[in-house]
Amino acid sequence: MQINEILEKTGQTEAMILREHAILTILTKLSRYDSECMQFEKKYGTSLTSFRQRLEQQVNFESFTEDDDLLDWEYADTARNWWRLKMRDIGHDH
Repeated sequence: MQINEILEKTGQTEAMILREHAILTILTKLSRYDSECMQFEKKYGTSLTSFRQRLEQQVNFESFTEDDDLLDWEYADTARNWWRLKMRDIGHDH
């Protein structure tokens, strides 16, 4: 059976299938980045903004682990926000 036959039998279109696939991809990405952000929030017991401010206010002390975590957390937060935007762009609330 060819793809067009399957789509016809199920009442779906290519556009519907592509949209569903895009939604599933976005949900997977959102789950990943939400999880990463939550891990950092739990580890440091604070929000990204508060954590960033605390590190910026430190004088004469540098923690490479915390600096690396900040970069990773910022990346995850930026990626999560980007994927949320993409979800809104395709007209699906999350």
